[in-house]
Amino acid sequence: MSQTILSVSRYALPALALGIAVICALRLLRRRKIQAVPGAFLLNTVNRDRLPLERFENALGRSKHCDVVLNYPAVSRFHAVIARRRDGWVIIDTGSSGGTLLDDQPVAKRAPLRHGQVLRFGSFEFMFCDEEEQARIEREAAMEWRQGTASGRP
Repeated sequence: MSQTILSVSRYALPALALGIAVICALRLLRRRKIQAVPGAFLLNTVNRDRLPLERFENALGRSKHCDVVLNYPAVSRFHAVIARRRDGWVIIDTGSSGGTLLDDQPVAKRAPLRHGQVLRFGSFEFMFCDEEEQARIEREAAMEWRQGTASGRP
């Protein structure tokens, strides 16, 4: 009896392991739909450059390893992180030497970000722009304009 179990397990266990390896490889290779990140960007208030925030968590700083590289001497290597959370975008200061200001108020640890708020890293200013919020504002303005022209008001 033990001989038959031993001879069966000699072939069954490697076959089972091979089957599991094939299933794992197929799941790893299967293409997954990449979830699009809601659009947001930083707008340089001086030269109007747009710095897109393409990930759910975007590291900002001087380092080439950051998602958004701010090549200014007053900016730390890893200055801050802008992250998308369930309730919206947040800015997280990573203990930078120059600090992070949000609408001229220092960010101690983290602070919620709203469309149109101004971020300052060192002496450089960027406006946070949330494309979803911008689209909503434009839709509301268009609706108000249509309602105003339909009622005869200019």
